[in-house]
Amino acid sequence: MEPTLTIRRYQPGDGPRVQAVHEAAMRRAGAYVEGVPDDDLETIPETYLDTTGTFLVGTVDERIVATGALRPVSETTVAAKYSATPPDSTVELTRLRVAPEHQRRGYGRRLTAALERRARTRGATHVVLDTLSIQSAAQGPYETQGFELVHREPIEQFDDGVDLLVYRKELVESG
Repeated sequence: MEPTLTIRRYQPGDGPRVQAVHEAAMRRAGAYVEGVPDDDLETIPETYLDTTGTFLVGTVDERIVATGALRPVSETTVAAKYSATPPDSTVELTRLRVAPEHQRRGYGRRLTAALERRARTRGATHVVLDTLSIQSAAQGPYETQGFELVHREPIEQFDDGVDLLVYRKELVESG
């Protein structure tokens, strides 16, 4: 029987496991950059919870195996440039990670759906996200969940032609 994923809000003390899941998932994707700090993961309460954002974790047997967050769109992110809607009606989906040994079980889709529900209750009409072209395992699920690729640009941190991909999804049905 498949273990049950429980989704809950980030809690004090989750930080080390969140960082471990992030690093393992990024290493598996070939997208981990050694020595580049992830400041937002060091300050999750301040970055996500003390603002209008949220940070969720997925647990199996009380062990964190997946993460995902929403935050207000910031003018400093590439995704924000391609939101095509007012900043107050768009949120950014970020830090969606699943530990490698738990991938391909639908956990990322469940976290995305939970984050979208939260975004809707907060009045958001669109979600934007970015991912790297080498994170090919993420692209298919995003697209099957209704995200549309709206921008592609080269990333200079990588030597072998890696692109930043920006996706957007409308949360409300057009009428």
